[in-house]
Amino acid sequence: MFALAFRFPAGRYHATPWGRNVNEADVAWPPEPWRLLRALIATWWRKGDHARWPEAQLARLVDTLATTLPAYSLPEGGVHAHTRHFMPAGPLDKGQQKRTLIFDAFVRLPADAKLIAIWPEVKLGPDLFALAEDLAGAIGYLGRAESWTEVAALDSWQGEPNCCPATDGASGDPLRLLASLSPAAYARERRRLLAGMEEEARVARKRVVSQARLDRQLDKALRSRRVKAHTLPERLLDALTLDTADYQDRGWSRPPAAREVLYRRAPRVAPGVTASRRGGSSRSLTARSRPTVARFLLAGRPLPRVEEAVRIAEIMRLAALSKFGWEREAATGRRVPKAPSEISGRDEGGKFLRDPTHSHAFWLPEDADGDGWIDHVSVFVAGGMNEEVRHALDRVTRIWTAPGQRGRRSGDGPGAGEWRLALEGFGTQADFAGGARIFAASDRWRSVTPFLAAGHLKAAGYAGEVRRLLKLRGRDSDVRVRELPEIVVGGRRRTPLHFHRFRSRGREVQRDSSGAVLEIAFSRPVRGPLALGYGSHFGLGLFAALE
Repeated sequence: MFALAFRFPAGRYHATPWGRNVNEADVAWPPEPWRLLRALIATWWRKGDHARWPEAQLARLVDTLATTLPAYSLPEGGVHAHTRHFMPAGPLDKGQQKRTLIFDAFVRLPADAKLIAIWPEVKLGPDLFALAEDLAGAIGYLGRAESWTEVAALDSWQGEPNCCPATDGASGDPLRLLASLSPAAYARERRRLLAGMEEEARVARKRVVSQARLDRQLDKALRSRRVKAHTLPERLLDALTLDTADYQDRGWSRPPAAREVLYRRAPRVAPGVTASRRGGSSRSLTARSRPTVARFLLAGRPLPRVEEAVRIAEIMRLAALSKFGWEREAATGRRVPKAPSEISGRDEGGKFLRDPTHSHAFWLPEDADGDGWIDHVSVFVAGGMNEEVRHALDRVTRIWTAPGQRGRRSGDGPGAGEWRLALEGFGTQADFAGGARIFAASDRWRSVTPFLAAGHLKAAGYAGEVRRLLKLRGRDSDVRVRELPEIVVGGRRRTPLHFHRFRSRGREVQRDSSGAVLEIAFSRPVRGPLALGYGSHFGLGLFAALE
């Protein structure tokens, strides 16, 4: 057998399928067999040692791999996400730059996730394997240039593929991938297409009675044949080497050396969103009508530190509220949000909710990769999010530390910061558990931000306060609680005093200003998120599952 193992260090894979517009926000996942072969060819042309590896040897490698279809081992936890950008379009009009909305779709992958493309029936000789190994190691990206990749050639692999050609009896979601024709099939197709061009010229000669018109028709047919014949070289290698623009400029709806193959993919790339064709709001790819989680990827330099979780959660909430608008209270003149109670945390009278089950939104900053920087923000609503809420959250694309600082770079001074958000999708806690420990199921949980008591501490201390809060929320309160001296944040030891532990507006009474680091053990596994105590809706008192 032969296999290629791909790892994406940036955690993203960008690639638009053949025949799709980038604004459809679709992603070619897994990478098509056609794309894999072209990546090897492109690497040979740009980085290959042509003296050591002649072109004839590359042609043998391509012919061998094109003879059979690969299967794939796809990593779990892939999420279909996108960002939105307004790009300049055309010249200035009355001093204003016209802009067009562009969707940049990608699959976000967990850290160290590997994709394996396997040709189980291919056995390369030592010379061809050495060539494949050399080319694979030189591939820098796959798909778009943002898809940094590290590739290794394998002559053995232990495992079961989970995305296979449908002819192999595979189960899972059907999808069509672009693959190369085999060398023999391409030769037959090439002869058929060239013969068809000759037939067009012969028919034109029969139909035209005027010699002048006949000459024009023949000239047109011959020119068309010459143009299209350029995209029908004799070798399969040369056909795969042609640029995509060569095919499109000459009117091919699909490369003549390619075919569509039905695959079945077992791991679901979800939850995710895909853009409408008119650039409107996104719709969930999942079939659920009321997801409980919206998870965002945070991008910017530098990213905020975990110690600033409360501040990031507060500005994330404000950004979401702004999508619903504001109104003035008649009695007080205060500005209050129009958002529904599950987002605003207020009842119809504008007063803060006092719901012991905490059914309104939790704004939860995360450090998913454990480096000490916040890289995700999740919104959790236990009762689910209706279409209005999803539409508003889908339009949150940026957050910044203060209104006057919008547009400043995140490193422009103390407290300054602006970050872009990419919505990974809507779903349930279980959908995101693979990449977020705060949504996992476990019987042991440990603080990732300090726990602060919601009331006065009694004689039972923090353990008693945890049990009281769990009971109020209807959770299992038969737990063991152990206090720890510190939290390890990105390899650094931090006590609660290193964290920002206060709400900015100070409207909520805070009985405990010190806090503690805790580990909670349940009698049976429970599903996250587990956020308790003062400021728990804004990232304080957040726990992560332990394996």
